[in-house]
Amino acid sequence: MLFRSDCLAIKQMESVIFELTDNLGNKKIDKAMEVLENLIYQKEPLQKILITLYNHFKKLFLCSIALSLNKDITKVLNLKPNQTFLVSKYKKQVSYFKQEDLRRILKEFVEIDDKSKNGLVNLDVALKSVLCTYCS
Repeated sequence: MLFRSDCLAIKQMESVIFELTDNLGNKKIDKAMEVLENLIYQKEPLQKILITLYNHFKKLFLCSIALSLNKDITKVLNLKPNQTFLVSKYKKQVSYFKQEDLRRILKEFVEIDDKSKNGLVNLDVALKSVLCTYCS
């Protein structure tokens, strides 16, 4: 059973990811790393941060494809009527990245997930590395 506070925490995490991505897109790596560090300081599990980032960048990638094909972003992202305000936020964030970079970021996130589960990389370091590499 989900409690109301759990729903609020999920929304807060999504909001923070938007903030982090805005900072990355505006080339404010120091601010983006500060947002990431705050999530870690608040005891958000690194795996949850990775999954949330992956899902967010996946939506950006889908939005990028939708824009290039002149498709309705609301339908492509399967947004509910009360979520349509997100379209402008996604459009703004898509403008920060090339479609190919979004594809590479998603691939990197999948590789980080696999390597971290096999003990081959430190999840914290790998996340910061990808964010700095593709967003600087």
